[in-house]
Amino acid sequence: MLVSLLLAQLALPDVLRSLGDEAEKREKAGACDYREVTLVEELAEDGAVKGSEERVYDGTLTGIEVTRREKKSVTAKGEPLADLLVEPKGAKGRKPARSPFHSAVRSQFKFALADGPTPELKRVTLEPLKPDPERPRGEAWVRASDGRLEELRVAPSKVPFLLSALSLRFVFSQTACGRMATLIETEGRSDTVIVDTRFRTRTVLSGHAPAVARTR
Repeated sequence: MLVSLLLAQLALPDVLRSLGDEAEKREKAGACDYREVTLVEELAEDGAVKGSEERVYDGTLTGIEVTRREKKSVTAKGEPLADLLVEPKGAKGRKPARSPFHSAVRSQFKFALADGPTPELKRVTLEPLKPDPERPRGEAWVRASDGRLEELRVAPSKVPFLLSALSLRFVFSQTACGRMATLIETEGRSDTVIVDTRFRTRTVLSGHAPAVARTR
């Protein structure tokens, strides 16, 4: 009965406002240290793993920008990865695109509220008005009780250069630095003339703590 009542009260404008407030709060957040473990796997046509690399980093996130990313180790197995999957030397990550729920960009998307995978969750579908590699389409799973973001499943509305398909999944958890994505999974394929490969990645972010001052 309580869940039914909450679902009846949940409205799209309220959900978007809650998601937008959280996105804006995240952009203004202070520096946060964390440990990143990323597994990159190149796949054969039957889905078997041809080769992989596990990359471990210590990083700092300030707002939504990675301001420190120190490689601690790389463990390779199987065949060498395709050039597309090899990490560029000196890569420090880049500032991600602004959340589609942020009030400054919300007008660039069309949203709808639908039933979720369970009675406790609702889905917010998102579709950009104009396709672009930096504007995703997909769905967010939010709690029916308060509109809190639990999971985001998206794909670029226009596939980036060298890729023929790409999908991303973000799972959010409460950390010592606030609510953040703690699991990021991707699946992709490139079957262009230049590159022909299938891949998937899994990134686990843990050990979050407010950043401490560092001396050079």
